[in-house]
Formats: sequence, C-alpha cells, structure tokens
Amino acid sequence: MNNEVVRLENLRKVYGSGETEVVALADANMILHEGEVSAVLGPSGSGKTTMLMCLGCIVMPTAGKIFIRGEEIYETGGWKKRDLRRLRREKMGFIFQAHNLVPFLSVLENVVIASELVGTPRKEAETKAMELLDYLEVAHRAGNFPATISGGEAQRVAIARALVHGPSLILADEPTAALDTDRGKKVVALLKNLAKKRGVGVIVVTHDVRMVEGFDRVYHMKDGSILDE
Repeated sequence: MNNEVVRLENLRKVYGSGETEVVALADANMILHEGEVSAVLGPSGSGKTTMLMCLGCIVMPTAGKIFIRGEEIYETGGWKKRDLRRLRREKMGFIFQAHNLVPFLSVLENVVIASELVGTPRKEAETKAMELLDYLEVAHRAGNFPATISGGEAQRVAIARALVHGPSLILADEPTAALDTDRGKKVVALLKNLAKKRGVGVIVVTHDVRMVEGFDRVYHMKDGSILDE
C-alpha cells in the first residue's frame, strides 16, 4: 500500500431506513495510486458524488473502509482520525460543481487563502496563486470579485484554489462542465502534470466524455457500485 493514495473497501452508504431506505453506495471498491488521474462516469443518481463526499470525509459512510496514504480513515462504525478538518485542509483539494468562491474576497485572495491556511508565507502563496491563475488564463482577473467574472472563469479560479497548497489527493466533481473543450483539456492536462510530477492522486467525477481520453483509468458507476473499467 506504499504507493496507494486511496483505497476503498466495500464502501457502503445508506440513507433512510425501512421503506424510505436508499442505497447510494453498494460495496464500492477502488484503488488510486500516486500519479494516477482516474475518471468516474455514471448517470445522475449512480452514487458518484456520494462516493466523493465520503472519501472527502464530509459524509460518513454506513460501512466499509477508507484508507488515505495507507492510513485507515474510516472503518464500519466511525471515523478513525480525530481531526478531519485538518486532514481535508492539508491533504486534499476539492473542486465542486459550484465554484463556492468567497464573494467578498478578490480572485487572488480566494486562491491565496487556501495556501495560507496550511502555513505558506503570504508572498510565496501569492506567487503560487498567480502562476496557477496565469496557466488557467484568469490572471487578468486577479483583482476582480467573483460577482464580476463569468461562470467559466470562476470555475477556473476554484480549480486554482484546490491546487495551490499542494494536496496529495484531489477530488473533483464535474470540474470541466462549465468550460469549453480546449480549456477543459487544459485543466485535465494540468491535473495530469501535477499527478505525475508530485505523486498526487486525482479522482474526477464527470459526465464530460470529451475529457475521458486524458485519464489514466476510467471507472463506471451504476446503482452505487463501481464497475470494471
């Protein structure tokens, strides 16, 4: 398990009980290695986002096991790590369907804050942020507030924010949905480059079949189960 970033074992999530019971995850299994960028495809309601939320320690599973970097994070009955917020802040980068930018911070400040929260000095944090914003073609918006930029630009800012602090695991929910094909492929190329150079593991939930050719592995979900590639 030395080069494993993520291991899911028989992960299960059930909402409700009795007649209202809904099985969102049904004994899902997955392994993600260092340097891998994996896509998870599937129709709405197949369990993709639930899997990400469990893996990101946001939603507690019902049963199964989660390992991150070889450390057991969850086992049936409860979380094994006490400070989940610190784990998310230091080890994970999240890219959501909604950009979730802080409205009263500028574009640059929205990215810098993620780096400062893990102890990066301000000047270094700003340099890293501007490098990412430049690559994603939104550096010219650094001084703007989120309400004054387009949806696609906001999504690219959110991607920069997720990457700036150097996480070892990136969880992305439809990161290219608001982008045109060329910019979407540029985002995938950036994720692959980070994965290979820094040993980062990346899981991308997507409906965007335009981007599939850029991934190392492609999984399919149906009725809460992860099917063979």
